[in-house]
Amino acid sequence: MSKIMSTSSFDVPQSWLIAAHASLGRVQNWRHDELPEDWARQGFYILITILLAYHISLSIYRIFFHPLANIPGPKLAALSYWPEVYYDVFQGGQFFRAIDEMHRVYGPIVRVNPDEVHFDDPEIIDTIFPGAGRRTNKPPVVAKRTGTPDSMVATVDHDLHRRRRNAANAFFSTASIRRLEPIMKEHMAKLLARMEQLGKSSKSGHVVQMHHMFKAATSDVITTYAFGDSFHFLDREDYGAPYFDATDRFFGLTHIFGHFTWISDLVQSLPMWAVAAVAPSLRELSKKQSWWIDKVREIRTSPNPERIKSTIFEGLLSNESLPDEDKTDARLAAEAQLVVFAGEGTTAYTLSAAVYELLAHPAELQKLREELIRAIPDPNKIPSFSQVDGLPYFNAIVQEVVRLHPGVMNRQPRISPDLPINYRDPRSGREYVLPPGTLTTMSPLTTHMKAEVFDDPYEFRPQRWIDNPKIARAFLGFSRGSRSCLGMNLARKEMAIVLASLFRKYDLYRGQEDGGPTLELYDTLRARDIDPNSDKIIPVPARGSKGLRVRIRN
Repeated sequence: MSKIMSTSSFDVPQSWLIAAHASLGRVQNWRHDELPEDWARQGFYILITILLAYHISLSIYRIFFHPLANIPGPKLAALSYWPEVYYDVFQGGQFFRAIDEMHRVYGPIVRVNPDEVHFDDPEIIDTIFPGAGRRTNKPPVVAKRTGTPDSMVATVDHDLHRRRRNAANAFFSTASIRRLEPIMKEHMAKLLARMEQLGKSSKSGHVVQMHHMFKAATSDVITTYAFGDSFHFLDREDYGAPYFDATDRFFGLTHIFGHFTWISDLVQSLPMWAVAAVAPSLRELSKKQSWWIDKVREIRTSPNPERIKSTIFEGLLSNESLPDEDKTDARLAAEAQLVVFAGEGTTAYTLSAAVYELLAHPAELQKLREELIRAIPDPNKIPSFSQVDGLPYFNAIVQEVVRLHPGVMNRQPRISPDLPINYRDPRSGREYVLPPGTLTTMSPLTTHMKAEVFDDPYEFRPQRWIDNPKIARAFLGFSRGSRSCLGMNLARKEMAIVLASLFRKYDLYRGQEDGGPTLELYDTLRARDIDPNSDKIIPVPARGSKGLRVRIRN
């Protein structure tokens, strides 16, 4: 038997057994030591292959098969969001310049990123910004950018936006704004008193950074209107500069919030004191946010019904169509914060621009002063709404200033959820159909620089609004349609009171030794100090700019 076994197929040479044993040892060692490393390497290669295949497939889809594949524009913009990130985040809000260049090359309709179409054609305005009769949504990213996710301006859904807007409409009605007239006059008197005091401090006049004064005044007015109280910035030596520096830094984060939404979510999830601890420059904003919330609670629990009626919360708290979750302290504070933000820096920026344009154009200022002198006999009296409402040249000046220097310059986004957007390119004659749900945008400053509508668009020419009122069809200074700026009339009234009061009292300095109070531009250049150098939702002048500076003489 043993012989049979030794000669059977199971009988192998000794050398084979030794080799097999050695191989087994190598396999055992490989299994224990080399296999995990190999698996990790193979897994890494598989992951890279999957990601590469995904991005290649996505790129092919975006360029050739996406619903917007036929829209003109650079392939890189259609391929990725990173060009926009580069211009806005790393170059500091410069994508608006890149968009203008795209329109110059590709025409009035351009695909500026994989999912967004931007227009530069006034004829499409009413289609992109329709009235309340057609549903219009906003993209969720608006809530991320603004930092006020529960506010009306960031509301995505059309129907919810309508409910929230209808509840606040009464606060911005003509009758309600009339209640603001005494508040505006009171703060304008403070502003003029401070200017007069500064003008008397030196025989050669005193140089003032006017945007500090205007921010203080507009903040005190809108905060008093919204809460029945204010921070009294006009009474402070620094005009509340630390707070406004904090809000400017907050606006500087808008592109980071919009492109890296997880950062926005993280910031929103933290209490403001924690954000201020990480970013000390926002500490003043944290204090004011706490003040807003405290005021909301104080107004809500006030036993005096008149306390509520004198604030924005009258319509919000009494409106039965708003659900309870829309009346929480946090939601109401977000709405109030939006109103304050919208009424502070934006109006102050346009006021600074208006003063610059008038002082830089003596002939236009002279025509304005002649009209104001006829309407307002007493130069030391703050004018009423009724005194300035019907002044044609004065209102043309306000319109022209907002055209050239809108307080909000970022792209205005809209989504038509139910109907397609049909557009015919007048240059090429080509027809385009954007499917429902497409993100479409237009930019106020881009539209306002349309030479086909506004002759010499960069020039300050108020008379154009009197000579050709039809150009108003291309005006986007306060947006348009059912989601237009709710505070538009309030902003116009405030600008009217400030500018009329200022230029009824102050003339342009031309070297005269007498003749009353005067103003003179001091080291201010439009391109550097007034025009937007970057888009942070609000226009931002060149780095290092001190803004509008004026020498006051009394």
